[in-house]
Amino acid sequence: MSLNTTPIAADLLHRIRNPERVQRIEQIGLLTGLRFQDGTYKKPNFERGLILDWLVETRKPAQILELGTGRGLGAFAMSAAAETYGVTASILTLDYLASDFPQTWAIEREGKREVLTASRAEIWPKHLPESWRTRISERCGPTTKLLNKLLREGRKFDLIFIDAGHDLCSVVSDLAHGMKLLAPGGCILMDDFAPAASFGISTCIAYTHARRFFEIAEVIPSEGLVYGDQEIPGMPRNMVLLAKRKSEVSLRPWTLAFWKIAGKFVELAYRPDLFPARRSA
Repeated sequence: MSLNTTPIAADLLHRIRNPERVQRIEQIGLLTGLRFQDGTYKKPNFERGLILDWLVETRKPAQILELGTGRGLGAFAMSAAAETYGVTASILTLDYLASDFPQTWAIEREGKREVLTASRAEIWPKHLPESWRTRISERCGPTTKLLNKLLREGRKFDLIFIDAGHDLCSVVSDLAHGMKLLAPGGCILMDDFAPAASFGISTCIAYTHARRFFEIAEVIPSEGLVYGDQEIPGMPRNMVLLAKRKSEVSLRPWTLAFWKIAGKFVELAYRPDLFPARRSA
């Protein structure tokens, strides 16, 4: 499996934009990715669905692994793309929360907006096509345990989407294990590359290491360029695409103790009360 011959560029979202794809992802997003903040409805990061759609179309992955199910935007974007482009794909999605765990869910149906308490097990069968759902299987638990189990099972994946825990240790661990689980010719997509936001710095740090393992390590703008909204205005998120792994990798799990400690200091670095300057009255 080779990467699309068209070079990956900063204007990717504009190049892959077409009305059918944009509408398909928006409809999925309104059911699974809509966020409710300060009394307003927004569409932050729906663009990640467009990129996942494009990856399924161009790479035609048979085995897909998603880390971080959330409400299902990523999994259903990939499943819908598989149906649209005639790709035989199986999607395994991992999440810390069980499918029947109730969440605060902002949703839009037929122009009506509401916030309700519901679980994936309630929302998915009611609003999303069965043909999309049948491609998706779920496992519940921390990725640290689930990924090790997948390694013991000998699993390999053609496309891995990383969007689970955002602390530094989790992101680094997910990337390292993802590289080990990656099939020859496969690719990894990481969400939340955002240097100016606490939730995005971990992916930035992980990216500096990923560049040593992949020939292609592209940062792709992925928020606000198509659907218009940004979760944090002025600080848009990006995604990282990793492809053409240079060699097989081995894991050193004992180093994660360092990353857990380092992550705590990174979190502290974002606290305004610890900054050496302060605003005068």
